Amino acid sequence: MRRSPDDPQQSSGPTVDVPHFSIAVKLSPKATERLRSSHESVEVLALFDGDPLPGQGKYNAPSRDVFLGNDEKLVDDSGVARFDHTKVPLSDWNRLSDKNYFVTINVYSARKVVSNNLLDCADPIDRKIETFRDRTIDVQCWLIGEPDAPNK
Repeated sequence: MRRSPDDPQQSSGPTVDVPHFSIAVKLSPKATERLRSSHESVEVLALFDGDPLPGQGKYNAPSRDVFLGNDEKLVDDSGVARFDHTKVPLSDWNRLSDKNYFVTINVYSARKVVSNNLLDCADPIDRKIETFRDRTIDVQCWLIGEPDAPNK
C-alpha cells in the first residue's frame, strides 16, 4: 500500500487491516479486444479516507481530511482485482470520527504498453468500507469514445 500518490513509501508503525474485498471489471467487447490486441492490463486503484475527530483533520483535497492511503492491484486473468492484504496506518485510523471510512475505486488501463488510458469506466465508486467487506463489486468499462460508454 502506498501512503499517497506523492509518497510511494509504505508507512511504518502499527497498522489496521482493511477488510478483504474484490473488484470485478466487466469490459465491453470492444474494450476486451483492444486490451487483448495491445497486451495491455487493467489496474484498480482504491483510495481510503474519512472524516476526522474534532481537531484531528487536515486539508487533503481531493481526499477527505484523514487520508489513510491507497492500494493498486492489477486485474487477474478472471477480470478481478483482489484487495486482501491491504493495511492502513493505525495512527491515521485513530484520527477518524467514524471507523467505517470511505473507499473510492478507480479503474483504468495500466499503461504498461499503451501510454494513455484506454478505458472509460462507470463513475468512480465512493462508498463506506463496510459495503465492500468480503464482497466482489462489479465495475463496467468501455473503450474511451465507445458509443455505449457513459457520458460524464
